[in-house]
Amino acid sequence: MLYKIAFTDILVFMKSKFPVLLIVLSVVLFTSCAALFAKYNRYMTEWQGHKEDEVYLVYGPPMRAQDLEDGRKIIAYDFASSGGDATNFCEVKFILEGGIVSTANYRGNFGAVERFVRGPGNAN
Repeated sequence: MLYKIAFTDILVFMKSKFPVLLIVLSVVLFTSCAALFAKYNRYMTEWQGHKEDEVYLVYGPPMRAQDLEDGRKIIAYDFASSGGDATNFCEVKFILEGGIVSTANYRGNFGAVERFVRGPGNAN
């Protein structure tokens, strides 16, 4: 009988506290992810105002490039790495105006972002 009471108490506790626990865990995970990506967001912001050649010194020649009709240029880099069962992908893209970076951004899985996204002066 003692076992049934203890088990019932646990079930009642879980039913009443589970939504709160789920919300707390969600907030913790969301803020953790935001903190992890903050460094890489800062790297992309730091690229603004740098010369096109500086991008090449860090990333090498672009994998894709496109001149736009309005005079801007887009250069992009695609990276992929695999480990275990997962393949990680990351795209890093720069928009240049007059040979100067006006916008830089990235998208992809954290494993690839962590490995491939770099700021100015972070050549490996």
